[in-house]
Amino acid sequence: MKVLHILYQSLPQISGSSIRSRDILMSQKEIGLDSVAVTSPFQIGKEVEETINGIRYIRTSIRTSDSISDKPKSFLKRVNKVLSIIPFSRKLNKIIKREKPDILHAHAMFFCGLPAIYFGRKYKLPVVYEVRSLWMLRKTKKRKTFLDLYFENLLFQLELFVMKRSDAVVALNNNLKAELLSKGISNEKVVVINNAVNTTWIKQLRNKYVEDDTERAITTFGYIGTLTPHEGIDFLIHAFKEFSSKYPNIQLKIYGQGVEETRIAELAKNIDNVYFLGAIQPDEVPLAFNSIDIIFNPRLKNKLTDSVTPLKPLEAMAYGKLFIGSDVGGIKELVVNRENGFLFKAGDKEDLLSLMEKVLFIENEESKIVKKRAMKFVKEKKSWLANAESYLELYKGAQKIYG
Repeated sequence: MKVLHILYQSLPQISGSSIRSRDILMSQKEIGLDSVAVTSPFQIGKEVEETINGIRYIRTSIRTSDSISDKPKSFLKRVNKVLSIIPFSRKLNKIIKREKPDILHAHAMFFCGLPAIYFGRKYKLPVVYEVRSLWMLRKTKKRKTFLDLYFENLLFQLELFVMKRSDAVVALNNNLKAELLSKGISNEKVVVINNAVNTTWIKQLRNKYVEDDTERAITTFGYIGTLTPHEGIDFLIHAFKEFSSKYPNIQLKIYGQGVEETRIAELAKNIDNVYFLGAIQPDEVPLAFNSIDIIFNPRLKNKLTDSVTPLKPLEAMAYGKLFIGSDVGGIKELVVNRENGFLFKAGDKEDLLSLMEKVLFIENEESKIVKKRAMKFVKEKKSWLANAESYLELYKGAQKIYG
């Protein structure tokens, strides 16, 4: 079975979305599916076709920098971006005719979904649409103008249009599925395929490096991921500043890039023992994890973080690290407090400080038990190979619609 994945965002750009797409493609290949990716014109691509981790990526634009970010854009820029769906669709049509896929699997946003729906009907191909979040509904501190609200509603209606006309819809978790159902998407259409960990990929990467098992003289807290406001990294830094005044023999390392990058870098510069280390490449991730003892994911509570399951907790578990996260819905779907990680009340600095102290002085035996449970949880319940089988069943079901 050949599956054409239509991606808005992909490698080499690093984000939760591109990593999930990478793991979907790699795991599907591992179970025998012929999975090929075609990427949006906003995505970095140096060649018309590239092979990454054994997967073909067909580019619809050659560019050395991406135009996908959370940074605010003018209304005119947003309109132009939407209109670029027309030349993208023409290129996609040629690719579909050449590749002759059995399934079209479009990944959010609607930019990928709309042409998939059109060509699915035209060529009688099943269409699966994968929703990562209803990102356009998230609240921001910035006051929204009439044009902002108009554009967000337009995007939301386009997302609903695609979901209602797809043969199947994939949601990341039960919270997101419930939200989709509340917006009028039928229960029978929505399938939950949770975030997982590519344990094969992690094992391959870890084998390239010598694991540092020696006890460090200084305990290292850390964050590895995208730097956006809802991740709460500034909140973590301020809490760490207070905590380190009491316990100076600790440090905080922050890896990542994003809309908050400049602000976080400036904040880190002015606080002792806080190190902003910027963006890292996928093959550098094991070294980053190896340099950290306790991984943090201090997400702030809002509609988005309650409905989106992050990859960070699962990656921390797979790398054998202790994990501390806020009790937002997306994280609570993965972490049971003191079982496979630790939770604090989102946005509550005192609760975070108390938990930092507990975990800093955790008994060695308890630490080993929590890590062991976390690794078992990842291997048994959050494997991408198991997810690949779920996708295969979903594709087979969608094919039945077309006989």
